[in-house]
Amino acid sequence: MTTRPRRIFIIAGEASGDLHAANLVRAARARDGQLAFEGLGGPNMAAAGVRLRRNIVEDLAIIGLTGILKNLGEIHRLFRLIEDRFAHEPPDAVLLVDYPGFNLRVARKAKSYRLPVVYYICPQTWAWHESRAKAFPEILDKMLTIFPFEERLFREYGADATFVGHPLLDLMKITMTKQEVCAHFAVDPERPIISLLPGSRAGEVRSLLPIMLEAAEQVVSAVPEAQFVLPLASTIPRAMVDSLLDQFAVEVIIANAYRYNLRAAADFAWVASGTATLETAFLGVPMVILYKTSWLTWQVGKRVINLPYIGLANVVAGERIVPELLQDEATGQNLADRTLQILMNPSQLENMRFQLQHVRERVEYPNGRKPGQAPVSPYDRAAQEFLKALDRLAP
Repeated sequence: MTTRPRRIFIIAGEASGDLHAANLVRAARARDGQLAFEGLGGPNMAAAGVRLRRNIVEDLAIIGLTGILKNLGEIHRLFRLIEDRFAHEPPDAVLLVDYPGFNLRVARKAKSYRLPVVYYICPQTWAWHESRAKAFPEILDKMLTIFPFEERLFREYGADATFVGHPLLDLMKITMTKQEVCAHFAVDPERPIISLLPGSRAGEVRSLLPIMLEAAEQVVSAVPEAQFVLPLASTIPRAMVDSLLDQFAVEVIIANAYRYNLRAAADFAWVASGTATLETAFLGVPMVILYKTSWLTWQVGKRVINLPYIGLANVVAGERIVPELLQDEATGQNLADRTLQILMNPSQLENMRFQLQHVRERVEYPNGRKPGQAPVSPYDRAAQEFLKALDRLAP
């Protein structure tokens, strides 16, 4: 007798979530071919074999309050579609990936129909409102976390949480040696290389790149052999960057390809707060983190964010191992001073590299690194834990 495939309803609502969901689907199917995925997502999920009921990544822009207000009608229709599916063709389980504003509402709806719910890339309540985690045990049957401290936090509130590793470790592939990178981009490997990472949003680049360029002018006056590279995010127009570069007397090499390879070859980095700080930590490159926003957003954020530091490298380390220049402190002078202080002190530079290596190991080895142990794909670990939860919740 042939058993029917277990049906999984999966939702991811942004480009990054679509990519992570697709890779998790592939890893799960590699271990269990009797799984049928359908739901809401984007092109990566469709390419992984998910039957999309709606492409919400490309067709729906639910970003911030403005996105919610613009799409209220469509959001309401999506919830009717989801509820109809849960009521009349209930899946064996619901798998939610990131996208907490939408997916936590879906989780509550799924539990009202007594459907098992697994959450991958969990809501970052530790950053803004930890007490909201109290509700998770009631609506989430299993949480697959990407940071080690999340597992501890969610378990303290009674949730069934397991740390599976950060998916960036699977995505960041270094394919070139430093010598190959430098030859490709006409950079001298014997001279200091500083990488400029002003962000992936236009507003970030307009705010932070001038600060970085001002600092670059000052660093060159102290260290004339310094070189500057800018691995350009695909979301940023080259013309915008060129117009800002024209205002400063410093040479910057802009790269549109091999971005991770170039970043790994750098001796130092100036990084906009966000995922790029974690990527830079994984690459083992010493850095200074910058953050600057509007006065109102800063005032609101200070009251909402529940962290002593905002850089993910520091959050994972549990201490300030990397300098942070926030808001009024984010000036060209401060950035140059802090950079020169570290660059001119070999022991301080090496100590930061050592601490960044520990940041990587914390998210690469859930139970601590053992001698000779090879890393396991975070997606594969997530798939293993998802299937174990599925066997328990929907055998």
